[in-house]
Amino acid sequence: MTFSLPAKATGLREIDPALLDLRADSEIVAQLNTFQPITSEKNVWAIWDNGFERMYPTHQQTVLNWVRRLGQSWTVRLVDFKDGSPNNIYNYVDKEWFPECFINKTMDGKHAPQHAADLARLPLVYQYGGVYLDVSNMLHVHLDTLFWDDLSAPDSPYEMGTWIIAGQISHKWDDFGNFLFAARKHCEFIKNWHNGYKELWKGRTNVDGFHKHPLIQEIGLAEAMRDPNHEDQINWMTDYVSQMVLGNRTRNLVDVEAGWKGIEFWENKVFMVEGIQNGILGALKTNLCGQKQADLFTTRLDEPDLAKRAEAEEFVIEMLEKSHMYKVYHNSMAGLPALGDLIKKKENQDVTFRPGTFGELYRYGTVHWEATRKVERLEPRKIGDDVIYGTPTRTAASFTN
Repeated sequence: MTFSLPAKATGLREIDPALLDLRADSEIVAQLNTFQPITSEKNVWAIWDNGFERMYPTHQQTVLNWVRRLGQSWTVRLVDFKDGSPNNIYNYVDKEWFPECFINKTMDGKHAPQHAADLARLPLVYQYGGVYLDVSNMLHVHLDTLFWDDLSAPDSPYEMGTWIIAGQISHKWDDFGNFLFAARKHCEFIKNWHNGYKELWKGRTNVDGFHKHPLIQEIGLAEAMRDPNHEDQINWMTDYVSQMVLGNRTRNLVDVEAGWKGIEFWENKVFMVEGIQNGILGALKTNLCGQKQADLFTTRLDEPDLAKRAEAEEFVIEMLEKSHMYKVYHNSMAGLPALGDLIKKKENQDVTFRPGTFGELYRYGTVHWEATRKVERLEPRKIGDDVIYGTPTRTAASFTN
């Protein structure tokens, strides 16, 4: 089904169809399920352990729409961990990037697939360049516009693009996400970040207790996730987001062996984009209520209650006009179920794209319309944190003991 721009969508404009990839789903899926040779740095890297067919339908639709929106200039790859798959991780990077539990398939714990994906994302971007996207990121903006034009310009100082989620990990302004980032090929920050994270996995099969590791202790726990009513929450949430905590450590690191300076790199070579309003605006507008978001998306286009119809239309237009993506996250802590929790249930699998609803209109808009507003680069702030004189895998204290 095709849609005209809603009259109220004054901050959106049509995209020239010649810039889009409008092939049928089946053709795009067939391409995603083949090995696509790497010919440039314009790669989208995404991961699902068991491949496209085993993803939730909402995420399948998201990946299909990336391909459509990005057109022929980007190659979207969905990497998996299936033996014999054309997109198996080892068809792209060597085993030396990974800890024993990853290689031996002995990873366990509640979120083992997510943490396996954590281990795989950084090597892919380091070795080939491009953008890493979680499959839960419903994209509203072309990646050239978001990061890549600025990273790839001939005189650009930038080697990396980050999604700033201020105060969400360690109560720091420059907390940044591991679910959306960009980098040029062989970016040193990416390699150092991965090597630090890999070090946590030595002799381990899960993340339980990572908060006690000296590398984590050196930079500090995920203080933004502390809950006075649940004393242990900060510990297991630090375990869960340990890769992002190590990202903060990498930023503060001066490598005493290689001479690499993280803060200098961060302040001069990173293109930063605000990622809260631009990433979870739908959750913020609904007081973090996933069910409310589902209700808005599934409101029918011919809903007889005009107030209800207007509310849903206003919601989807605002998402497309005022945010760069819509992250369908799941709730790892206490509180209301997030939209990402709901879409795992059979009755909710199509809530973001159900035919005849504002979800269908929204999904059409993610491909065919773009916001007229520009992407704003955040000016880096002086961090003010203590510099860590160590290496990606060794604490400062280990050099003085």
